[in-house]
Amino acid sequence: MPRLSALFLALVAALSGPAMAFQPLIPLDVRPTGTPGTFEVIESRGAGPSHIWCVAADHARHSLNATGTQRLTVVAPLGASQTKQGSKAVTFTLTPPDAATTNSVTPGMLGGALLSVRSDGATMSVIQALQYCSDHIEMP
Repeated sequence: MPRLSALFLALVAALSGPAMAFQPLIPLDVRPTGTPGTFEVIESRGAGPSHIWCVAADHARHSLNATGTQRLTVVAPLGASQTKQGSKAVTFTLTPPDAATTNSVTPGMLGGALLSVRSDGATMSVIQALQYCSDHIEMP
């Protein structure tokens, strides 16, 4: 049922045009930290690392107008939220658009089995992190 709800939200957002605010594919709360390009993804609903990376990339792309080659980096691993008391969160930062980037991922993150939000410094491009979103969409 959660997959169907996520798909419905994505469809409504796509069809409603600019009048409706952007809705992520996976409905996790994203909150700014007060530092430009830095934000928290609040863990909830049993979200795992792939959900969190997907939401971070989705937010970077649609709310921060990030390019696919910009990099997301974990600056505070999963722990107490800075912005929502009593919650756990992962804090990400987005490289500036003009920063030199590569398409590499942090060693140990390939394949998803070792994908983690529990260590600072983990990094990947926005486009790579968006690939985790397809894992959470039910296809006909």
